Amino acid sequence: MEQLTNKRVIVTGALGGIGIPVMKLLSESGAQLFAVDRRDETEAAQSLPNIVIDSGKYLKVELSRTSEISNLIDSIANEKPNCLVALAGIVVSGELTSQSEESIRDVINVNLVSQMELAKHLIQFWLKEKIPGNIVFVSSWVDHVPWPGITPYAASKAGLVALCRGIAREYARSGIRANVISPGIVDVGMAAKQWREEPDYRARASRAIPLGRLQSPEEVAQGIAFLLSDNANYMTGSNLLIDGGASLYPMDPEEN
Repeated sequence: MEQLTNKRVIVTGALGGIGIPVMKLLSESGAQLFAVDRRDETEAAQSLPNIVIDSGKYLKVELSRTSEISNLIDSIANEKPNCLVALAGIVVSGELTSQSEESIRDVINVNLVSQMELAKHLIQFWLKEKIPGNIVFVSSWVDHVPWPGITPYAASKAGLVALCRGIAREYARSGIRANVISPGIVDVGMAAKQWREEPDYRARASRAIPLGRLQSPEEVAQGIAFLLSDNANYMTGSNLLIDGGASLYPMDPEEN
């Protein structure tokens, strides 16, 4: 693994099913970490004790509040963070017509608006300090392939790709880069539960994944680490698709 000893990385959604493996891998690779999540410090200490103590700090932040984003940047400004992994996100399942206005707005606000506000404040800091920053937005294979029952989520992730490419275009001359990683169906949270407990979901998902299995969160972490590494220095505005072939969906019904 490429060493990340010169990377000072803000990781949002750090206590999530993907966030913890990301934090572990980045820590093992030598990165200095600033773990950001909405949950309290006690839960953070239980989930990430060695990582938080040995290689960084935990910051409780509600990203939907602009004031808390500003406070976040101010609180670590002296340590000059130079990377962001924008991993925080939520999903609400159900056909579009069954979803409430509140849930639709929550998904768009958390997955897109808050990421835009965080990126804006961090880029302002980087421009002021003349820091060549690097942003990795975490999207999903559904940012360009429809998947039933998560249309607001897919829309928010498609917006995230546009946000990334806009940032890449606007700030490349300042040495600031932005890329997206689009994982497939990851073996965490709701997808993992449905895979194990709902035969219909497993059959549908199995047809959609040519490699025939769910993606491990560690595989997502490896892609993120690559985009943070110096091996990806010539990449900006790119979408790194690591999905087991899920974006090749739909397959013929008889295929397994």
